[in-house]
Amino acid sequence: MTARSLLLTRPAYDMMGRTIESLSHELDVLIWTADAISRPDGTPVDPADARPEAAWVSVDLLFSGEFPDFVDAALALGTVQWFQGCLAGTDAPPFAKIKAAGVRLSNSDAPNAGVAEYVMSSVLHVVHGIGARVAAHRAREWVQVPWREINGMTWAVVGFGSIGGEIAQRAKGFGVEIVGIRRTSVEDDRADRMATMDNLHEELARADVVVLACPLTEATAGMADAAFFAAMKEDSILVNVSRGPVVDTPALLKALDGGAPAMAILDVFDVEPLPEDSPIWDHPNVFLTSHIAGAGAGFVERGAKLFIEQLDGYLAGRPLRLEVS
Repeated sequence: MTARSLLLTRPAYDMMGRTIESLSHELDVLIWTADAISRPDGTPVDPADARPEAAWVSVDLLFSGEFPDFVDAALALGTVQWFQGCLAGTDAPPFAKIKAAGVRLSNSDAPNAGVAEYVMSSVLHVVHGIGARVAAHRAREWVQVPWREINGMTWAVVGFGSIGGEIAQRAKGFGVEIVGIRRTSVEDDRADRMATMDNLHEELARADVVVLACPLTEATAGMADAAFFAAMKEDSILVNVSRGPVVDTPALLKALDGGAPAMAILDVFDVEPLPEDSPIWDHPNVFLTSHIAGAGAGFVERGAKLFIEQLDGYLAGRPLRLEVS
């Protein structure tokens, strides 16, 4: 049996090499660095002899900043037929290169549990007024103020996929009604009710919390515009954990000034890092974080386990559940 070849980074191999080699497939593992390609034992490999058909975009590439270089190098070898990514979104330029090259690409649902937990904690922070409670604590003020509950709220999740399902699982335990919104009409037991984008504004008018969890596409870019915000309730909350360009930022700031929505929880922005002169920083009705919604402690381990599952499926010729069409 001819060995099939896999390209990955040294940190990825150090974490999962034994598991990869325990799979019931004959594998030739190649280690990529910015300077060379080698075998796991350090033996150099001439790039002309490196013929990987699969490559793993592991999370360490994001932390090191070598993500674009790895993808460029893997594509330049001309043999890679499938990449496994580490993110839910595939709109980053290196992923666009993979798709433009006609190479198969799978995304990852490893960040999704963390994103859902982020949504829960951030909404609870805002709804319960945790910032004011901390300020009273620091000022040694004994303040007893009634607070709003999320029990009985209606949340509309726009782009109800894997992340939406994770959010629903957690929010339902708090007594939240979940309305899932997708482009087409589908049944989904994870939501209390499903709707389509044709009914978006109608659903916005009913929702206490609107969560944007959709991918960035031509159809969703600028989707949350002035008309979108005009349809929202005055005391509602917008949460964006999708991509910054899904929201028309000037329209959002104007809408926040007018009180609908009442608050915006933003983890993603048009430009990242958010420029120091952005008015978003100082807006009193914005709670923002630095694109960390999916960075929960379990992200790396879940991603590694997912890669093993997907690699085994790829080598066995099975359909890949997270392949990007």
